[in-house]
Amino acid sequence: MDDTNVSLDSLILNLHDIQAVKFGTFKLKSGLTSPIYFDLRVIVSHPALMNQVANLLHKRAEDAGVEFDSVCGVPYTALPLATIICSTKQYPMLIRRKEAKDYGTKRLVEGTIHPGDRCLIVEDVVTSGSSVLETAEVLEKEGLKITDAVVLMDREQGGRARLADRGITLHSVISVSRLLDVLHKAGRIDTATSQNAERFIQENNTYISTKTNGFSAPKKSCKELSYGARAALPDTHPLAARPGVLQGLGVVGKPLGHGCLLIAQMSSQGSLATGVYTQAVVKMAEDHTDFVFGFISGSKISEKPGLVHMTPGVQMLTGGDGLGQQYSSPEDVICTKGSDIIIVGRGILASSDRLRAAEEYRTAGWQAYLKRLSLAS
Repeated sequence: MDDTNVSLDSLILNLHDIQAVKFGTFKLKSGLTSPIYFDLRVIVSHPALMNQVANLLHKRAEDAGVEFDSVCGVPYTALPLATIICSTKQYPMLIRRKEAKDYGTKRLVEGTIHPGDRCLIVEDVVTSGSSVLETAEVLEKEGLKITDAVVLMDREQGGRARLADRGITLHSVISVSRLLDVLHKAGRIDTATSQNAERFIQENNTYISTKTNGFSAPKKSCKELSYGARAALPDTHPLAARPGVLQGLGVVGKPLGHGCLLIAQMSSQGSLATGVYTQAVVKMAEDHTDFVFGFISGSKISEKPGLVHMTPGVQMLTGGDGLGQQYSSPEDVICTKGSDIIIVGRGILASSDRLRAAEEYRTAGWQAYLKRLSLAS
């Protein structure tokens, strides 16, 4: 075993010693329950270990031949690591704020910025890659080039592929699979614990590359296929949306500030989305209000004020199209059926002046909402 592998194995054992890696039952930000948890913030209380981590991060980037002019740590855990790298290796450092100050310069990025410079992003743990992407977007708005990121721990749950699709190469010091292998061989965890953690990681991949075809996708592909570049508001058909599927979607959606709509009713004649089915959808939504924020439905079906009702099949004139599609007017949908938002398709797309038609539907919907408020007062 070479010196690098010995050093990495030693690091893994040290991280376990200070409880930066924990095994048990942990609720993640996404809502999933995980058998493994990483709390790398504790390394700030262990200066020797923090220096070791910073040196390994820099060496990983150096070994990969990464060229960069400055360094930026993802706030907040990676900031001290980036600071050590910059102070010991003499790189200019940039600090990205999560929120701009409401006084002084009000800048989101502190430090001397040279547009066109290449900035290396430093992170402690990567799962979906969303934190790295958020930092990259802020830096790119300042005119910096972001092509590489270096991370201590790659959870191997899709972050690398997500970043690659955005033109960012991820260089990791440690992978979860290696960490589990080292801890198992050292007798720190038993076989069952190791296999349980491995299974969780494999079954909760947060991303499937848009550059691959669906035939090679893992069985949990629903998590990312519903979160393509256009899908800020994905909808889910509850026939397939078991609680585990909703949790899986939430792995990607929640960190991005996204939510999910459940299809509870449909506007086509003879739809089976009625009765017991609709009642089950309502219960599913009310049990998952941390991620589900409403319904695609023909009317108001839940009394929970936090759940929004969006109704398709809206036209100025009620009736059908001869193919089973049933239309309701904006006033009928908002005032009589109690929905909150109208969804208009053909009423706009079939118009010779789509902009005018869209404005008319917007006005009609708003006037119907004001009428509903007056009726309720």
